[in-house]
Amino acid sequence: MQDEGKDRKQDFLHFRRALDGMRAKQEGTETQCNSLKSQGNQFFSLGLFMQAAMMYSEALDLQPENTVLLNNRAMAYLKQGMADEAIADADRSLDLDRSNENIKAFWRRAQALLDLERYKEAELAADAGIAVQANNQHLARVRRKAREATAQRRLCGVDWVGQMENGVEKKFSFAKDGQMSMTVIGHSLQATYDLSVECTPQSMLVKMKPFPGSGSAPPPPVPYIYEFREQDEELWICHPVENNDLPTKFEGRGFTRLRRVEQAPEPSSSEPLEQRLARYMQEFNDILPLIPPQLPERPSEDEVSQEILLMDKVNKLKQRYGHEVHQKAMELARGEPAPAGAGLESLAEGLRLRLVARKVIQDSPKREAAENENAVAEVKAQEVQRSGLLAALGPLARKLCCR
Repeated sequence: MQDEGKDRKQDFLHFRRALDGMRAKQEGTETQCNSLKSQGNQFFSLGLFMQAAMMYSEALDLQPENTVLLNNRAMAYLKQGMADEAIADADRSLDLDRSNENIKAFWRRAQALLDLERYKEAELAADAGIAVQANNQHLARVRRKAREATAQRRLCGVDWVGQMENGVEKKFSFAKDGQMSMTVIGHSLQATYDLSVECTPQSMLVKMKPFPGSGSAPPPPVPYIYEFREQDEELWICHPVENNDLPTKFEGRGFTRLRRVEQAPEPSSSEPLEQRLARYMQEFNDILPLIPPQLPERPSEDEVSQEILLMDKVNKLKQRYGHEVHQKAMELARGEPAPAGAGLESLAEGLRLRLVARKVIQDSPKREAAENENAVAEVKAQEVQRSGLLAALGPLARKLCCR
């Protein structure tokens, strides 16, 4: 019995020594790990992210399941643009702990996906973290950025085209830097837009820029609601009409359905310029009547709409043939000699008469004296008509046709 008791005592002492040794080793490892982590934190605070990641890696060699170290190294990777490595560390950390105590791992993962422009995945990753900690502002910011980037990706790179009530085409074009343009009858208005993606429906605030040379202040910002439809082939937008309150439904006079249109490539210049000029001027002359309508001092809405539709057709023609052809046609209409043998003289003369009648270009006194008396009388009759719509649209028409 005495021998058995002695053996048990020896076994206990051996176990105690082994346990004390393990505890000492663990405490030493803990101390060393904390020291490496502290060095990594110091490097990180100095912006030395590569050195910080190295310190965290050495600490992880000692404690490979330390979620704090994994999260710290993930952030150091993010600061170096190493999003894939950050995702790997965040995933490993989340495999160990998906609780509220490890919320930083959710944030690191969502931010890395955002940096990789995997916006839908970033939004889902942020949602997963918000489900664990609802008031986390870092995750809320990542989700908002992901939603904004998703909306911009869908908005940009194409034109959105619709029609106003009077049939005139209007076009919206968005850029990723927050710039946009709105084009009506060829007249482009420049603006900026700010997206708000945390509401339903989503909204944007459009701020017009001052029109160059106008000297007037821009109009107040206009709020829009918007929604993508038909697999992103349609964009529904709606703005307020009688006040500046954000609409809640897609209805009323401020509602427009826009269709997605791929941005047109530059017109081909493989065809000889003279042939393109001839077709352009012929189509231009077909659109514009030789004598503009005699409009009253206060034209009706129908008469105004007809003139606007006419200018819309002219602008589409200009876009289809390109700036070079349009500019050359204007030069010929102003009296520049046409290329010999091209048969452009009569087309240029017809275009000149139409543009002079509409006050788009000025006729020279020498040419006026050489005109037939009847033609001169017709032109002068149009010059007398300075009131009404033509007087109002004259400067705009000049910008549309001559720029």
